[in-house]
Amino acid sequence: MLAVWLCLAGVALLFPRVGDGVFDLHLTNWGLASEYGGILVSLDALYWVFSTDTERYAPVMGVVGLALVLNVVITIYWWAVGHYPFQSAVFNVVINSVMAVWLWSLRPRPAGSARAPS
Repeated sequence: MLAVWLCLAGVALLFPRVGDGVFDLHLTNWGLASEYGGILVSLDALYWVFSTDTERYAPVMGVVGLALVLNVVITIYWWAVGHYPFQSAVFNVVINSVMAVWLWSLRPRPAGSARAPS
């Protein structure tokens, strides 16, 4: 699911007029927005690969989850100072928070920390 959202957001930002309309960003630097769209499409490919072999890529999931939490903090900051409109901030915060919790739950646990069924 994360791969789908990243792809949609990335493609929208590759075309700044579309990204501006979808996310209501009031873009001033369309080149930067287009570059950000390319990064999101690249991350989409990375997450797609992760989803094909979750056991192999499980150690990376904790790091990716923390990166999403950092993105949430940054988005909240930019919304608080008035750079992001509420519409863009809420969408980003909700999606990234849900995905961070999910990816954090996929990280491998040490052998002794698994609970025995009661």
